[in-house]
Amino acid sequence: MSRTFTVFAESDPLARSLLDELLRAKEDVEGYRRHMRELGSHLASVILSKLGNESAKNICVICSVEDADFLARGVVETLELSNLRATTRMMCLWNRRVRNDRVSISPVVRSYAEEFDRNDAVFIIVKSVISGACVVKTNLTKALTASEPKRVFVAAPVMLAGAEQRLAREFPDAVSAKFEFVHFATDTDKSPDGDEVLPGIGGSVYERLGLGDEAAKNGYVPEIVKERRRKAYPSLRTA
Repeated sequence: MSRTFTVFAESDPLARSLLDELLRAKEDVEGYRRHMRELGSHLASVILSKLGNESAKNICVICSVEDADFLARGVVETLELSNLRATTRMMCLWNRRVRNDRVSISPVVRSYAEEFDRNDAVFIIVKSVISGACVVKTNLTKALTASEPKRVFVAAPVMLAGAEQRLAREFPDAVSAKFEFVHFATDTDKSPDGDEVLPGIGGSVYERLGLGDEAAKNGYVPEIVKERRRKAYPSLRTA
């Protein structure tokens, strides 16, 4: 298995250590969750350094349901603790994986999206690992509907080699020109069935996070979604 570390990881030894911990924490669900949340914070720190004095009114963090309470929470909380003048918003999407003649798609079956000015925003789409970029493409397409963000960050602890180019090819040049990729490790290998990047994040993220299989995670409402809904709508009861 071949892995190289990016310039972001080279300048952040703790992020490299956290990636190693993901591979070691085989039976430690709570530890794995904690490491993912911490990695989200490290990704956010890189993005903050790139944003500088960004003048956008809103920053929207876009994630899949399995990442919401962990990787995405780390990003959101670090952004909210920063001195940026922008307001942090969130979009969480539930994806169902469908395979047809070896072509994989990930339609959105449910969504949670906070209101914000989508034409004066920075988008940050986060994913625990990016390989074929199918889920990222679907979620980003959903987020870009009726939107004209100033910048688009694509962030993950690990990416499969070539993922940046695969994702860019799925969008018009005017959109893909806005993509800025932030990740700590690039892997070149996949499992024989093609489902997992190796060493990647140490296995299936649903199971490593203790969320069960795809059906179970799609029935899950992240705590961060409940918290943010209660804060926005105090009288609303959240399932």
